[in-house]
Parts: sequence; C-alpha cells; structure tokens
Amino acid sequence: MSQPGQPHYAQWQPQPGGYPQPGGYPPPQPPQKKVWPWVLGAVLLVLFLIVGGCVAFIGVVANEIDKESQREVTVSYEAGGTGTASITYAGKGLDLGQESDVTLPWSKDVELDGLVKFVSLNVRADSAGGAVTCTITANGKIIAQDQASGPMAVASCSGDAGITG
Repeated sequence: MSQPGQPHYAQWQPQPGGYPQPGGYPPPQPPQKKVWPWVLGAVLLVLFLIVGGCVAFIGVVANEIDKESQREVTVSYEAGGTGTASITYAGKGLDLGQESDVTLPWSKDVELDGLVKFVSLNVRADSAGGAVTCTITANGKIIAQDQASGPMAVASCSGDAGITG
C-alpha cells in the first residue's frame, strides 16, 4: 500500500495472485489445436475398416459356398450278399432311386453336386433270407458300411459325401 504523504497512484505493487504490472502483459499464446476432429477421424477410420473387413469376409464365404455347390463328387454304392434284394439309394439332387429283385452283388456310381451331398443306401433281403451288406465310398474313402442277415433283413448306410473332398 502507499506510504503516508505519497500519492496512492504513484506506486503500484503487484497484488498476490500474480496480476501483471501495468503495461506488461504476457506475450500472446498460440491458439490451442482442436483435438475432436482427429478423434472423429480415427473413429470413422476404424468403422470403415470394420465394415470393409466384414464385406470382404462375406465375399470370401459366398465364393466358397459357390465353389462347394458346383463341386461334383463321384459316389460308389455297393450291395453285397446272397440271393436277391431290393435296393434304395440317394441320387443327384436328393432323388431316390429304387431297384427291386436285384441279384447280388450290385453296384452303381452316382455323381453328386450342390451344397448337400447326402448319401444313403438300403439293401433289403428277400423273404427267403440271406446275408446283405452295403458300402458307400466317395473319392476312395469309405463313408459307411453295414451288414444284416435273415429274412427281410436290412443293411442301411448313410453319410455325407461332401466331407471327403
């Protein structure tokens, strides 16, 4: 504060709290750079990469499904045993083929395509009985085998020929 006898305005003393002296303002500070555009850009980039990755993944999966649906598998059905039998088998497009009073042994090759490559072979002995067998192979691998004996006995084989590819 001022001394007695001296004018009050003649001496200025800094106040606690760091007020600047008259005429001595600090130099101007450069403006602060805004952070939010960078954060927004990073978030948009991450979203773009996620969406792009999902689209690429879906494209790869669709391509693999298309290739599998067009892939052909040769399936060999074989029925063995004694006497005669009735035979039912799954053909192309899940159509059923049936042959009656077939003299055993019997075999048939079928070309399958599509997404579902389900195979099935049933061999039913006639009423006189006997032994019957069934075997399904695809690409040299056995998918299923079965055997039965007696009057009207049934050997039943089924599986997925698509997993052997």
